Amino acid sequence: MQEQTNTVNAGGFSGKAKTGRVIFWLGTLVFAVESWLLIGQVAEFWRATGAESLGWMAAVGMAAQRALALLVWNQGLLLAAAAKVLVLCCPLLVIAVGFGMMRKANYMETSETAGQSATVKEERR
Repeated sequence: MQEQTNTVNAGGFSGKAKTGRVIFWLGTLVFAVESWLLIGQVAEFWRATGAESLGWMAAVGMAAQRALALLVWNQGLLLAAAAKVLVLCCPLLVIAVGFGMMRKANYMETSETAGQSATVKEERR
């Protein structure tokens, strides 16, 4: 009876760990794609500032001025920028949930095997 319970628990722990790994890697993939797209948008925005002809210091000032002007005068864009930040943070949340699931499953499996070894030692005595 004890062996059957241990087998069921081990299956549940490995299932949770596997699900956690899938969620973790899925979140990592989404985060990588979102970051790549964001870097592409920033590079395009940087080229539009004329960094090659003005120099990087003037280009940073010009980019900041353009970004602030767009965000301040168009409140819809401010909301869109906030939404983009939230969308970029969602994969981080998914990664954290997956990591937490893996860690909890590993901890539970470790504590279960430690309990089993203690029981086996007591039975041997």
